[in-house]
Parts: sequence; C-alpha cells; structure tokens
Amino acid sequence: MATTKRLRFHLSPSFFFLLLPLLLQFYSGMSELQFNYYAQSCPKAEEIIKQQVVQLYYKHGNTAVSWVRNLFHDCAVKSCDASLLLETVTGVASEQASERSFGMRNFKYVSTIKAALEAECPLKVSCADIVALSAREGIVMLGGPRIPIKTGRRDSRVSYLAEVEKFIPNHNDSIATALSVFNSIGIDDEGVVALYGAHSVGRVHCANLVHRLYPTVDPTLNPVYAEYLKGRCPTPDPDPDAVVYARNDRETPMILDNNYYKNIINHKGLLIVDQQLASDPRTTPFVQKMAADNSYFHEQFSRAIALLSENNPLTGDQVLCANIEIKSCKTVQLIRNQKRRAKRGGQPPATLPKVKDIVPRTVVLSHLPYSYYRGVKLIWKDSFLGSDTSPLLPLPLPLSPPQIFDTPHTTN
Repeated sequence: MATTKRLRFHLSPSFFFLLLPLLLQFYSGMSELQFNYYAQSCPKAEEIIKQQVVQLYYKHGNTAVSWVRNLFHDCAVKSCDASLLLETVTGVASEQASERSFGMRNFKYVSTIKAALEAECPLKVSCADIVALSAREGIVMLGGPRIPIKTGRRDSRVSYLAEVEKFIPNHNDSIATALSVFNSIGIDDEGVVALYGAHSVGRVHCANLVHRLYPTVDPTLNPVYAEYLKGRCPTPDPDPDAVVYARNDRETPMILDNNYYKNIINHKGLLIVDQQLASDPRTTPFVQKMAADNSYFHEQFSRAIALLSENNPLTGDQVLCANIEIKSCKTVQLIRNQKRRAKRGGQPPATLPKVKDIVPRTVVLSHLPYSYYRGVKLIWKDSFLGSDTSPLLPLPLPLSPPQIFDTPHTTN
C-alpha cells in the first residue's frame, strides 16, 4: 500500500478542521474496490450498518425501500460516489432537485447510520459505501438475497444534476431507452429485467401513472386492474405533493419476490416500461423465466445489483481528478514534485501552486454526517501546500455547521 502523507495548509486552525474531510481524499489508498475493505480500519463497519438498517426498518419500515432506490439513483449517475446525498447550496444544485428524484425520501437517516459509524471509527467509512451497504441490508430486510458487495468507494464533492435525466429512466420512457441506459453502464438485458424486479416492493405516485388512465384507459392495461387504479387515482391531475399512490404488487408489497413479473405478464404493470418489459422480444424470455422461478430472479437480481454497485466507483487517487475539478492529472504530479523539492530544501519554493489554482471556490465538503456540510464557499488567500510525512490523524466531529474563514494563519 502506498505511504500515507499529510498535506499542510497555511490557514486558520478552524479552517483546517473544516478541510480535513477534503484532505483525506488526497490520501493514497487502495485503488480498487474489494471485499472487507474496512477489515483493518473499521472492522465493525458492516455490522454497524446492518444493525442501523434493521433498527430503522422496525422504526420506519419504508426505509428499506429507500435504501434500494438510493443505490439505483446514486450508482446509475456517473459513479457510486454518494453525489446523490449532496444538498443544494449556492451555485451547486443537488441531484435530489431533479424530477427523476420525485418521491425519494429518508435521506436524513443516512446521517443516523453515519453517526453510528463515526462513534466507532471516525473518518473511515465513506458515505458512498454506506449507500451501497445499506441497500444490501435493505434488500435482506425485504426478503431478498444477501448480496456480496465490495467496498472502498470515495465520496464525490460534485453534484451531477445535469446527468440525472441521462441515466435515470423516466416513468414515460420506453423499454428500449431503459435497456440503452443500463447497457451503457455494463448491465445486460437480463440484468435490466432483474433490476426492474425492485418494483415488486415499490410504489408509484398517481402523478406518474394517470396518463394511462385518463382521458381513456391504456388498452394494454388489464381492465379490472385499471378500475382498481382509478380508485387509487380518481382524478387526472393529482396533487404531486399528496401521498397518493398505487403498488405494483398488492399481494406481497414489502417482499422482494417475483410477483412483479407475474403481474406484468397479466397486464398489471403500473408504468409503460413495466408493461413493455413483458412484451418486448428482448426481455420477454427473461420476464417469463423470472415469473416462473423466484430463485432465478434472486440470482439475477444479485448479479445485477453487484454490477450496478461497482459502476465507475471513485477509489484511491481518482478523486483528485474526478471530483475537485483539477485542471489535469498532470497538476497533481506537479504538486507532488514541488512537495518533494520543498522537503529537500526545508521550505516551500515560491512557485508552489496555490490551493486556489486547483480547487474551485465553491466546494461541497464530505458529509460527517452530510447534514453538517451543506457547502462552504471557501476563500483562499496566499494559501499553499507544504510538505509533511506524518500520517493524517482523525479529529472529532464539529459541534456546529462550518463557517467561512477568509483570513489565513500559519498552522502547525
């Protein structure tokens, strides 16, 4: 494993404290996902996440479904990097603001899980891994399979709101679009069919399905089922803020099973894409096989979730080039070379790059828990990178939200 190093900034002590989560991302760690990534740094991490998911499920049952949806929305958009959790701040729009995120909830409970982890091992477990592992445990709570999930993801500092519509299929999109989107991130047609099986425990707000009921009923809908849906959604213009919805699976609505496939074969799919899944020649064989064999569905669902959870993760030093909008990876090498020169010479050379040259003025910091870091406009004045070979030491969590500091001071 590469040597751990610390970066020293000439800033106020309080400012350095706020920057610690960001500095941790400059640490050279494992470059690939692996099983039991936290075996040494936080051996109880996965058990703590499991305990929290179980507790939250029994206290707020619908959280299990939320964890599964979080994984879809986080990993399908650019990377499994917890960018979904970043909140809207000045100049940075959250992915949660997208219409594709309509109906998503329970983000606040990510902080609950994160706080439990911080109490055990501060500054060790990324929110990206919490998203992935909580989804795994949520699937188990919903009666699904226990899926082997690799860990070692880093957290994004950038929201990708503009990318959400490209990678999260709309409720009106065709199965062709859905296949294209998921195929583009390495999930085959069989895997796509399995992923849609998550609708077995999902619900659809009336605002997203009334177009199949009004002014006339979609002829591909089972007539008896259509009448049921009209009872759930009695008006063509439901209030989007009202909790008015219907479920794909009325028999086992909180069990992740193959009833979803049985329903869509019988023309009881809520969305257009659900119904097309059962009729498109590329997907029909898989739908029929999953409807007939729940074990086969679980097997393929496990495979597809594992693939999704490993979509383009940020690991090791990738965060340098991917998330801080550094002008080029060569800049990173330049800084490292300058640090070595500074160490040999005893002091930083005058040409050492300033932090403001490589980090944007508006940065969304890591979540510890994420509600503490809703974004800070960082003002850099004559700040430069120094050198130090001492390891980074974990510090306690702040007791209040971060503040803005604009006067740099030397710190040891």
